[in-house]
Amino acid sequence: MMIKSVLKWTSSVLAVGLIVCVGIIASMRAGWWNPSFEDVQKKHATAPSKFVMVEDVELHVRDEGQGPVIIMLHSSMTNLRIYDEWADRLKTDYRVIRIDWPPYGLSTDPKPSQGMPSIVKLLEKFVAQEGLDKFTLVGSSSGSTISVLYTASHPEQVRALALSTLPLSSPPTSEPPATVKIVQYINQNWVPNYLPKFYYKSSLGWLYGVSSRLTPETLDWYYETNNIDGKFALVKQYYEANLKAVWSKGAGDEAAQIKVPILLQWGDIDPVLPIDLVPGAVAEFKNTKVEVIHYPDVGHYPMLELPDETGQDLKTFIDKIHAI
Repeated sequence: MMIKSVLKWTSSVLAVGLIVCVGIIASMRAGWWNPSFEDVQKKHATAPSKFVMVEDVELHVRDEGQGPVIIMLHSSMTNLRIYDEWADRLKTDYRVIRIDWPPYGLSTDPKPSQGMPSIVKLLEKFVAQEGLDKFTLVGSSSGSTISVLYTASHPEQVRALALSTLPLSSPPTSEPPATVKIVQYINQNWVPNYLPKFYYKSSLGWLYGVSSRLTPETLDWYYETNNIDGKFALVKQYYEANLKAVWSKGAGDEAAQIKVPILLQWGDIDPVLPIDLVPGAVAEFKNTKVEVIHYPDVGHYPMLELPDETGQDLKTFIDKIHAI
């Protein structure tokens, strides 16, 4: 009798648990857990943010300071907020322009993504519309690749390149922690438009060389901007476009065309773009000098992990460019 009661109770608990799980998954698929674009915009597009129409694209832009122009391009899955502390350091002597490039951050493009080449074209239009002349491009990860593609197309406009963790070919396969892999599987197969905050904390902790450097503020904007309803479909479209548009051949030909000075900043324990990629990347720049700075305990985001040290190295490089 006791065994039957226990089995009945266990079955009831399991049934309730299953119903709850199905309900949670259904609510996530329906977008109930996603922050609205309006709410995220209100929270993260505070001063000095502005929105600039470039044809039919609405660009989220921060334009600060006076002097020679620096344009900063973030990495995939991030936005212009990764450069908050670098921008604060640079804007005392330079005009620092940061943009969210779609599909990331708070910029919106109604057209289907064509990958990095479409971002290059968007930057071309933005530069022309703003009347910008020569400038330094700062890029992180895929933002570095976009910077290389742009400079190869517009050598007369770019004064120098300051790049961190640069992929010139399709990034190698990396092995994230088990927690990250499990949640990614659920996202890809059951809940395609939402990832919980603990996933981003685990994922960013893996991408950082020292996970304790991850601040609550960074975690918040990373989680909220990436979980805007509909964002995951746009990101998938962007990635698929890049497989054909860029990674089928890489960006080595464009790198070989560049003649301006280059700073390459790289974390020695980056799990996505390992440090052993550096010699190959440097070798691709056949017609210019590349200054490389390593950071021993840093991962994929030097500007987030060690903003003071890496920011000072960046400013020293840019100051030297403008002293010539």
